[in-house]
Amino acid sequence: MSKRIGIRLSSSRKIALAGAGVAALLAPIVIGVLNAPVVQAQSSPGASGAPVEVGEKFEVVSVKACRENVAPVRKGERKSGSGQGASPGRLRLNCQTVMSLIQWAYVNYSHDRFNPLAATPISGGPSWINSELYEIDAKTARPRSPGVENGSMLRALLEDRFKLKVHRETAKAAVYALTVAKGGPKLQPAKEGSCTSFDPDHPPVIEPGKPFPRLCGMASLTSTGYDAYGVTMADFSRLLSDYLDRTAIDNTGVAGRFDIHLDLSPADLGHPARVSPDDPTASATRADADDTSYAVRAAVEKLGLKLKPATGPGERLVIDHVERPSAN
Repeated sequence: MSKRIGIRLSSSRKIALAGAGVAALLAPIVIGVLNAPVVQAQSSPGASGAPVEVGEKFEVVSVKACRENVAPVRKGERKSGSGQGASPGRLRLNCQTVMSLIQWAYVNYSHDRFNPLAATPISGGPSWINSELYEIDAKTARPRSPGVENGSMLRALLEDRFKLKVHRETAKAAVYALTVAKGGPKLQPAKEGSCTSFDPDHPPVIEPGKPFPRLCGMASLTSTGYDAYGVTMADFSRLLSDYLDRTAIDNTGVAGRFDIHLDLSPADLGHPARVSPDDPTASATRADADDTSYAVRAAVEKLGLKLKPATGPGERLVIDHVERPSAN
C-alpha cells in the first residue's frame, strides 16, 4: 500500500492549485496543519481533549535570529529532516519575518482555526519586520491542536517576546465592486465532480505521484488560462483581490457556484501597487495592457461582469508597537 500524505502547498495570500509543474499563484499558506480542529471557546477541547485555558502560553520558547546558512521555510511550515518533523505540543517556525508571523497568527489563525481565504490588510510597524528573519521553537506543557498553537498561543508569544501590540479598525476603503454588466452574466454553473469540497477539519489526502485534487472555492493557472472551480461570487471576489490594486467585494446578487475560466497568463497576474485604504476616492488604475489590475478587469468583463471602483467597509490590522525579541 502506498503511503498517504496530508496536503502541503506553497504559500501566498490565496490558494493556488497548480496542474503539472504550474507555480502557485493565488495562495495563502496551506500546510500539514490544515487539519486543525476548531478550538475557540474556553470550554472547547484541545488536541489532548482537555479544555483550553484562556491566555494559555507555551511553556518553553526559543526565539533566535535566523542563521544565514538556513534556507527560509514557508510561513508556518515545520522543519523536516534530521529526525525532526511535526510533533504534538511543539511549534517550529523557521526563518520567518515578523510580518509573516503576524499574518499567520492574527489573520490566517485569527479564530484558532486555519482560514485559507483570510486577507486582512496589515499596516504600521518599522521596516525591519519585513526583512529580519527569526526562527521559533516553542513547546507546550501538554499537546494542543495546531489551531491553538498557531493561533492564540503564537499571538501570546509575539506579544510577550516581541512586545507586539495591535488593534483592528474598520473604515471606508477604496474597493472594487464586482457587479453584473449590461447583457447579464455569462457564467457556467459548477459541474458535479469538477472539484473536491475543502474542509480544513478533514483535508483530502493525496498519494505520491498522484495529481493534486481541484478544491472547490480555489483557483489554478494552466497553459490555457486561469480557472476557478465551484466558486461563489464572494469566493471569486476574494480570489481576484490579490491581483487588483484594491480589494474586490461581491455586489452581483448572483447566487450559486460556478466553474470560471479567465483568459489570463502568469504575466498578467503580477502584484499591482495597492491603493491606500485611507484613500477611498482613489481612481482606478490606468487602462494599460501592462497593468495587472487592468488585465484582470478586462478578463472579468468577458464573463458579463464588471469591477467598478467604489467605497466600502474594510477592516485592517494596525501594528501599534513591536520590538526586536527579548533574549532567550
